[in-house]
Formats: sequence, structure tokens, C-alpha cells
Amino acid sequence: MGQALVKIGHQCGSRDALQVFEREDGTVDGYCYACKTYVRHPFGDDKKASDIPKKERIKKTREEIEAEIKEISDYGVVDLVDRKLRKDVLELYGIKIGVSEEDGKTPKFHYYPYYKNGELRAYKVRFVENKRMWTIGDQTDVDLFGWEVAKKSGARRLIITEGELDAAALHKILEIYTPEQYKDNIPAVCSLPHGASAAGKDIARLMPEIRKYFKEVSLAFDNDDAGQRAVEDVCKIFPDATVINLPGKDANECLMSGKGKAAHKACTFNHQKVKNTRLVFGEDLHEEARKPAAYGELTWPWEHINKKTRGIRFGETIYIGAGVKMGKSELLNMLGAHFVKEHGVKVFMAKPEEANAKTYKLMCGKIAKKVFHDPEREFDFDAYDRAGEVLKDKLAMVNLYQHLGWETLKADIYAAAAWGAKVVFIDPITNLTNGMAAADANVKLQEIAQEISAMALDLNIVVFLFAHLKAPEGNLSLDQRQKKYKDGKFYGLGNCPHELGGDVVSSQFAGSRAMMRSCNLMLGLEGNKDPELPEHVRNLRNLRLLEDREFGGTGNYPLFWNKETTMFEEV
Repeated sequence: MGQALVKIGHQCGSRDALQVFEREDGTVDGYCYACKTYVRHPFGDDKKASDIPKKERIKKTREEIEAEIKEISDYGVVDLVDRKLRKDVLELYGIKIGVSEEDGKTPKFHYYPYYKNGELRAYKVRFVENKRMWTIGDQTDVDLFGWEVAKKSGARRLIITEGELDAAALHKILEIYTPEQYKDNIPAVCSLPHGASAAGKDIARLMPEIRKYFKEVSLAFDNDDAGQRAVEDVCKIFPDATVINLPGKDANECLMSGKGKAAHKACTFNHQKVKNTRLVFGEDLHEEARKPAAYGELTWPWEHINKKTRGIRFGETIYIGAGVKMGKSELLNMLGAHFVKEHGVKVFMAKPEEANAKTYKLMCGKIAKKVFHDPEREFDFDAYDRAGEVLKDKLAMVNLYQHLGWETLKADIYAAAAWGAKVVFIDPITNLTNGMAAADANVKLQEIAQEISAMALDLNIVVFLFAHLKAPEGNLSLDQRQKKYKDGKFYGLGNCPHELGGDVVSSQFAGSRAMMRSCNLMLGLEGNKDPELPEHVRNLRNLRLLEDREFGGTGNYPLFWNKETTMFEEV
């Protein structure tokens, strides 16, 4: 499905009435608007859309597209007899019907309207003869089909179908079979804008709006493999959604085959949450597990800790803690840049204590190994632009500053995973409990830690959580510190302030018990910012491995922060 690529002549004699469209497999087909004929191979072969030079493609102006959309909006509507759908329900959803010019009544095209924030953005066009579809306008980030109708319904519950005619058919079924005294409780019905294959991505994007208007959501997708995969994808993102098992292939088929009453019963009484209690038997896993263990899918930027932990595996949660202004953000940005540059994966960052523009600039700095955020340093525009190309379509951030709520962040993580993010960074996790009493905050952090671990496994992603630490109660005098300095010991100095070389231990993490139970790895970043020390010593850091669920390892991994490249280098 897509917009017209080019207009060419047709054997009927027209000079440019044959419009060529791209198919899902990359080949092209077309439709001649002069003689009303579908043409499978408009160029006489299996020419690909990519073979058509961009300079030859149709470049419609915004005004031309708007005029075309307005023209379609003025089209009429007729009953779809073969679909058992009457004009009234088609008009409700704004569906337009293009009829044959020969008899003026036979449906040739369906036009499904798509809106964004109340504005008509596009029509999806369906050619009745062969079910071919294309788009007029921009359907990129539109709302659900029928969303404007659903919002105005005042319904408590929303049912989402796979196709546009299924939405209209299911609305009709509910209208027909719901007793009069319950008519006010009829659910709203919408459909997916881009079909089953994009269901997870679309619902993740639209979930905040859906939750804003509806208390309950049910899925009534097609009873085929694609529909069931879509159900699984959406339920990962929207775990509260219930699933409707229709008595036919889809809602429209139920209406056409006389199964409307059974479909109404399924929607009203038999919708339920997907049960995630499938049994797996050992013998079924024997062959899959019968292979040597491999390193994780991702690596650390530093060889020694990478060897110790055997890399980083999807499904893991990793906690990193440090004292105030000890370099957590620098470490986070370096890890993010490493995953993008070395592994080509998409990353998602939630950093409420840092503006997104600054995060992006710092990430570019890590990619380029240059400083872009210091006005005292010359700005290398070429290096910055090259770094931007590396980050293109690889970095997503939360559009907020200062406050982060867990419920909204959870939805953001699902949306990022649907976008394709494989690594998630949250800095700091303690921001999620701002304003809570200490006891309440610890309970909340326990809940969050458990949920995040489950999400990492379900979504097959890695989640890094950065945490502020409880301040150590002890202290060391200047004389005591200087004695240790003479012995070449600048961090790991025991029970004293973190910024003066104090140890980082697991129990200092807020909500530490839950984190220790839930994490795969827990690390501390140690250092010493004592003004008595020379600058190169103050730039030393120690990455301490505190907990390792997989291999039980611990250890210290010295790093040096190079202020010229802004990178942590292994010592």
C-alpha cells in the first residue's frame, strides 16, 4: 500500500491515466483511471519500485493532495450488498464509495478516511476487483480508523478490529443484537490503521490517547496466523486488553454468514485476557539447548569487564550506581553511543534530569569522540553532522524534563520497544519516587524493579537503570586520606563520602533489596574528586562489579576519563 509513484500511458490510448503503485514485495502494479482497468505489470515485467528514478516520480504539492482529498470527501455512499453493510453505518464512519461509470451503482472503490488530531489527513483506497490498496494523502502517524466516531460515543469500552469494514460490521452487529435497555453501553469500535503487521507499533504509539478516553480495550482481530501474532504483540504493550474470539474469520464475515448473534455474545460476555500460563516441557528444549554457550548479543566498551560478564544479554536488567556528579551520565552516554555505533541497535533514553537537546549533543560527542557542549572548544560541524548520521533513527528520548511517572514511562518503554529499541536507559530510577516518604519510596521501587525485570524478558530488551546512592555514614580525615594517597589508593577507601573515594556497595542503592533480587548485574562507579589531588587522578574511575546473577563474579575495572575525547578508557 502506498501513494502513486508515476503516471504513464496505457494501451487504451490515455497518455498519463495509468497510475503505478508499489506493492508490499517491492514490485509495482497500476490502475488506469481512463478505462477503469487494473494492470498487474504496467511496465510489462516485474520491475521494482526501486528501479524508478526519484526524479521521475510524482511530486504532488500539498495543495494538490488536499484538493484530491476534498474531492473524495464529496463522493457519495451506496449499500455494500455483498458485505451486508448499509449506507447508514458507512456514513457513520465516513466511508465513501466510488461506483462504476457504466451503471452508476456497482461499487468499484472504497475510500476509508484517516484523521490525525481531528484533521482529515488521508484516504486509504481499496480497489474492489482485486482488493488492492493504496493511499491518497499522508497516512503515516494517523489515528485508529473510526477514532473520531469512537471519541464522541462516550463509551467506556473500545473494541479494535483489524480492518475498516470489520469495524463497521461489528458496530452494526452490536447495534442489532444489543437489547434496547443496554444500548447506552454499546462499545465503540475502531480498526488498525496499518493492518496486523504494524499492530504493536500503532497501538504503542496511540496508547496514551486510548487510555485517555476508554477504561477497557478489547481486540477482535482476524482468526488467522497474522491476526493472532498481532494479538500477542499488542498484549505485550497493552497487557490489560481483553481478546475476543469471533465465531468467523473476522467481524464482517460473521455478519455476512449469519453469525452476528454469536459474535455479539463473544464481544459482550466471552472476552478475556490472554493467559500467559503455557507449559514448556524439557524434552522440547533439548535440541535448542544442545549447543555451546555464547557471549551476550551486546558487548561492553571495555575488554576486561566484557570478558568477566561474558557480554550483555537481551532480557537483562543492569543497575549502575554512583555518588553525586561522579560521571553516571557520561557513562550512560558512552554506553548508548557504543551500542549504536558498534552494534547498530536502537536505544531509548529517559533522562528527566537532563534536557533532550543536551543529551543528543553529548551523544554526538561520544560518537565523534569530540566535545560539542563546551563554548571554550571549537565546534567541529563536519564531525557533528557525521555523528548525527550514525544516530539517525537510532536514538529516542522521552519528551519531558524533571518529573517521571512510572505508569507513563512504562507506556513509553512499550512504545520504544515497538519502535525497535533494544536498549533502554533510565537515569535516575529514583526520580520515579520523588515526593514519596522513604518507606513508600522503597515499596514502590520494589514494585518497579520487579516489573522492569519482567518487561525486559517479555520485550527481549536490555534495561540499564542508574541510581543515586545513600550517603555513607562514615568519614576519613584529610590526614587519613593522604596516607592512602601515598600508597596509590584513591578510591575504594571504605566508609566515607563517595566523592572522596568511598566504597560503593549494593546496600547503598535505594530499594536495594528488590534491585539485588531482580537485577542481572549491579555495578558501582567509584572515584575521588578531592581538590587536593591532581586533575589526572580526579579523572580516574573504578567500575566495581557488585552482583552478577549469571556467573557470580565480582571485580574492579579501572577507567580513566579522557577530557579530550570525553570517553572512559580502560586502564
